[in-house]
Amino acid sequence: MKDKESSIDFYAFVNIYRDRFIGSFVKKVYQIGPDDFLVQIYRSDIKRTDVLISLKHGIFFRTAETPETATQTAMVLRKSISDRRIVEIRQINFDRVVEFTFHTGQKLILELFREGNLIATDGNKITFVLRPRKWKNRDLEVGNTYLPPSSFDPSTASADEISRVISASSANIVQTLATRLNLGGELAEEILYRAGIDKETPAKTASERSGDIKDMLDTLLKESLVNRSYYYEDQALVSPCEMRHFGTPSKIFEDLNEGLVFALENSKGEEELEDPISRRINSQKKSIEEFERISNEKQEIGKAIMARLQEIDSAIRSARSGNYAGTIDKARKLITVDLDGRQVEIDYTVSAGENASRYFSQAKEYRKKIEGAMKAIEEAEKQRLIEMQKAERKKRRRVFWFETYHWFISSEGYLVIAGRDAKSNEKIVKKHLQEGDIYVHADMYGAPSTIIKSSGKDPPGDTTIREAGAFAVSFSRAWAAGIASGTAYWVYPSQVSKTPESGEYVSTGSWIIRGKRNYITDLKLELCIGMRDVEGIQIPMIGPPSAFASGEKCVKIVPGDHKRSEIARRIAEMLSTDKEEIEKILPPGGSTIVE
Repeated sequence: MKDKESSIDFYAFVNIYRDRFIGSFVKKVYQIGPDDFLVQIYRSDIKRTDVLISLKHGIFFRTAETPETATQTAMVLRKSISDRRIVEIRQINFDRVVEFTFHTGQKLILELFREGNLIATDGNKITFVLRPRKWKNRDLEVGNTYLPPSSFDPSTASADEISRVISASSANIVQTLATRLNLGGELAEEILYRAGIDKETPAKTASERSGDIKDMLDTLLKESLVNRSYYYEDQALVSPCEMRHFGTPSKIFEDLNEGLVFALENSKGEEELEDPISRRINSQKKSIEEFERISNEKQEIGKAIMARLQEIDSAIRSARSGNYAGTIDKARKLITVDLDGRQVEIDYTVSAGENASRYFSQAKEYRKKIEGAMKAIEEAEKQRLIEMQKAERKKRRRVFWFETYHWFISSEGYLVIAGRDAKSNEKIVKKHLQEGDIYVHADMYGAPSTIIKSSGKDPPGDTTIREAGAFAVSFSRAWAAGIASGTAYWVYPSQVSKTPESGEYVSTGSWIIRGKRNYITDLKLELCIGMRDVEGIQIPMIGPPSAFASGEKCVKIVPGDHKRSEIARRIAEMLSTDKEEIEKILPPGGSTIVE
């Protein structure tokens, strides 16, 4: 698998997931390896997101075990960017460079080429650089102005500008596109393949086709933003757009990040990011080896002292009288004696026998540590088995399309779906709102777009509409604010539009409602979680209490102070299901179990 993300990978990642970053605050920064950093960002509507920045591989949404003690580098980065709000993320000049800008004017820059680098700036002045470097036209050192590695951006260049670069090249066209235009080998070959240009053609000859090259580049850039990734097994490559010159993809991922993580986990360097349980076991095994070495050493020293009690007691008396000829540390009350070629420290305030006893006791303490480490390995192995069983269950269970969103089945049998964030609010309406459905929205900013799927059925009754309204209110900011009740409204699909009036702006995930809004008032913020049979599969469902039949086992929650993870754990135990499946369906903010 390819080791590093390419320029077009960065282009797609930054543009597809920009909305997930903007407005988020950096909470923690961890250094989890020499070249790997985990940045935890937080926003009230999407909660915590783990961003893995790997100087050898790229940037991903991926969790990893964090160390208990922060490294010096992590502490410096925390001081630079913690609690800063991200106001922009961009790729610089279509290079393998990603820049985060914070509301304070500070920036964090990832450079992926060569051995990789991480740079922090205040404005454009460098305040931190992981690997200081100096080149003829670029100086990465604290105090200097940050200059990007390239000033030419092929993604925004005109056909004439591209033509000038190609015409000035003495190499063939594929080498020119890959290096002079900074497109990389795979993308350069795909552009030429689609444009019908022989890649061995001299660049000067191919310059007359610059317009076609520009058009094909624009087409591929547009395709890369579909939020999909294509895996080509023979080439060990994952790409955000189809690489037709490779043939049919071996696998297609319906999410770019999923494909990028697949490439990471199958790359040669994945041992640097081994799973937390394996890392824990390997760490304990190394500790056992070290404890055994120290224990044996202490035991041997104790035996050597016992074999020379009179000789060592004599040295102790000399030290006490001030006549010891060897090395003496008066501050620590220690002398150094030679025991069979080994230099051993002896406490001259106690007898030789007591010194031997101390070394035997230390040996015993390290043997106890070995026992503790072995128990820790046993517990880790048990945990690994549990995780494997969970993974197998997840692997076996079919995931339904509507689980991408918040969802429930109403008491009248209608499927109700709601967006999880701005992006899915956009998608849910564009892809799933059809004639005959009902659009529901809480009368509160930031509430999810909610749809009652009634296409092909009779219109839903007041009970379902009221349940959908309560659902929309519960998944709005009202839950985290601890509000007891709220108001929602419903409209028909024809009233939902993305077309603004002159002078208006409609952000991602927002919609314009025209015409009469049918309001639903006094909607209680309370939800129930229970197991629901969907096509023979038991999956956890969250919805208004009335959506559950009388006598059906479910757990009721209301807004509260208990953390999502704790509530999820307790509900999972009560319903005998997986904690992660419960946590991902809970509303934003804390909750309290009332039944």
